[in-house]
Amino acid sequence: MVNYGVSRACETCRKRRKKCDEGRPVCRRCIKAGQDCLGYRSHDDLRFRHYTAPMTVPVQSSSPPAREISIIEDPVGFFLDQYVICSADARVSRGFLGGLPSLLAKVHHPSPNLVQAVEIVAWATIGNRLDRPDLLMNAREQYVSILDSFQTLLQCCQMGEPTVEALVIAILLGLYEIVSSGEPLPGQHKHVAHVRGVCALLLNPNSPFDLLSSTQLFQVANPLLIKRTLQDDDSPGVLCAPAPNNTVRNLDSILIKCHPLFERADTQLQNPETTLHELQGTLDDALAIDVAFSHWSTNQDTSWKPNIVGHITQKNAESSSCPFARAGVVHSYFDIYVAAVMNTYRKTYLMLLDTLIRLTSRIKGSVQTDAVTRWERQAHILINDIIASIPYHLTDNVHDYERTIWWSNGSPRIGRAVGGLLLLHPIFVLATCSIVPSPIHTYVTKCLAWIGKTMGIGQATLMSKLCAPPISTESMQ
Repeated sequence: MVNYGVSRACETCRKRRKKCDEGRPVCRRCIKAGQDCLGYRSHDDLRFRHYTAPMTVPVQSSSPPAREISIIEDPVGFFLDQYVICSADARVSRGFLGGLPSLLAKVHHPSPNLVQAVEIVAWATIGNRLDRPDLLMNAREQYVSILDSFQTLLQCCQMGEPTVEALVIAILLGLYEIVSSGEPLPGQHKHVAHVRGVCALLLNPNSPFDLLSSTQLFQVANPLLIKRTLQDDDSPGVLCAPAPNNTVRNLDSILIKCHPLFERADTQLQNPETTLHELQGTLDDALAIDVAFSHWSTNQDTSWKPNIVGHITQKNAESSSCPFARAGVVHSYFDIYVAAVMNTYRKTYLMLLDTLIRLTSRIKGSVQTDAVTRWERQAHILINDIIASIPYHLTDNVHDYERTIWWSNGSPRIGRAVGGLLLLHPIFVLATCSIVPSPIHTYVTKCLAWIGKTMGIGQATLMSKLCAPPISTESMQ
């Protein structure tokens, strides 16, 4: 008898004596059968990993490649592989949509709206990656068709309690907006109208979800604020559900104060008739938030701090074919969720420091104060920490990335789409913030273009084209 080794099937398929497709984080055969997937056994030679096959440029031929066919045939499986982060420890991380697999497998017939929303994001991502306008059109048509039923679902939530399912669908539609907004296609103006319709539904004062978080635009890196208690509050790993981790709660309480302040400061700085008294009042409010950010960073749990993987030299970075290789330290984190929240703190704090410097410059003129010098030093730290997180977001294994760059051994394996997704806004801030050095503007703009083309996140492509070099207020050496 041929020995095929230890069975790799999930526990549910083993008990049911069914062939397992070994899907991660849960078996898709279990989802389709309405069974709870009990996960996989832990063996030294059978370790759990999120596996992502290397991305290859599709070759023009008379028939699609086998991998392309496999992806297209299972959009739900593709989405679970590319976007779901299951937390290894809920006390440290909430993961990202980690409750979605169990939500899909919760009943024998999952919500058609939920499945359709998952497929919409998958089709848009695949269409961007493979340059398939037909798949993008399919995603758009499904998106339009789901709007009416989603509006009805929101109305039900307004009359009762918001459900986890409604919140997840809202997140997925928001993800579709981010993934699909790249190059304009025929009829794009109609699509934009539908996108605005979803935004209007979600941002309606009567909506059960308050998406006007710290950045006004829908930002998946920020925990969203829930106006009322969610039904099924114990659903694991939904990013927007209230997290037991006080680190996230405390950061959110700071972030929601920032956007109104940024708007007020920009309005005042653009108006030459703004009085010094008005500017000083805004500066005082910004200084209070500066103190809050400083306290948050010093009091965070040690499990949230980055780990130093290694250091890339200038010579190795320049000789590498990796488009995002850069000299400097390389960081890793507990998981992508933790990295995303840390970068949310960094990019928002960086925007605050930029505001502080511009306000001080307007009030005191060109005099270099001790406070400005301190803010510039802090900005350097934040900028470098965001850059150090980029390989962790964009590669399959940050340790392999370091070895690949050191040995000039081609390009590292591409990471999952969720890494690029959660990195978008932090590096867009680097590309547009006036206190960031020009070489870094150029570098992160190239990173955005790469994320859009390679990972299939359309908004990254759009952002890379909107990144005009900002007018610098101070030269940071």
